[in-house]
Amino acid sequence: MRLSRSLLAVVALGLLATVAVAGATQLVPTPVPRPARAAPSTPAPASVQVSHGSVYFLRGLLNVFSRGMDRLSDKLEARGIQSRVTNYTHWQEFATLLVNQYRTDKSLTPVIIVGHSLGADAAINMGNYLGRNGVPVRLVVSFDAVDGGSAVGAGIDEVVNYYKSDGVGRVIKASPSFKGELVNVDVADRTDIDHLNIEKDETLHEEVIVKVVDIFNRQ
Repeated sequence: MRLSRSLLAVVALGLLATVAVAGATQLVPTPVPRPARAAPSTPAPASVQVSHGSVYFLRGLLNVFSRGMDRLSDKLEARGIQSRVTNYTHWQEFATLLVNQYRTDKSLTPVIIVGHSLGADAAINMGNYLGRNGVPVRLVVSFDAVDGGSAVGAGIDEVVNYYKSDGVGRVIKASPSFKGELVNVDVADRTDIDHLNIEKDETLHEEVIVKVVDIFNRQ
């Protein structure tokens, strides 16, 4: 069973965990491995004026191995974009709160969710929950989801999944209801990246920062 194999691999890395994820119905073809893009020639603006939006970072097991989530959050906050950082186990609490608040406060969009390892699986689950409950999700970014999370469903505009096909990372899949853009980025050729540091990589951080800043600038 793929889930058991994934979790055994995580245990081998020192990440003891138990996680259940829903099965997928439609496979997204595995992409040809490619190097992560070099930092864009046009960097993200130094700051943006933000008084709206909801950005969440979900760490993996025990809050120990996903400190790249904190670093990426700090980088965005330095540009004026506030965010929340928490453990993957708390995703439903934040999702339920956001659903309730969104009924009367549409300034909570755009919604962006970023997660690593078990937090990456949770990011997909959180995005699906929000979408099912009427909250549009602009972007989900996953770093090395250990089983790919649930299949991406309706209500999510864009998903970017960074993973290593030669490690424990998994391809993210789409359900028939998904109408957005899904990109699986295999960084297997990056020998300096593994499951425990993929979410700390500066080049990948820059890609995410440019994308997030662009989303906020377009609101």
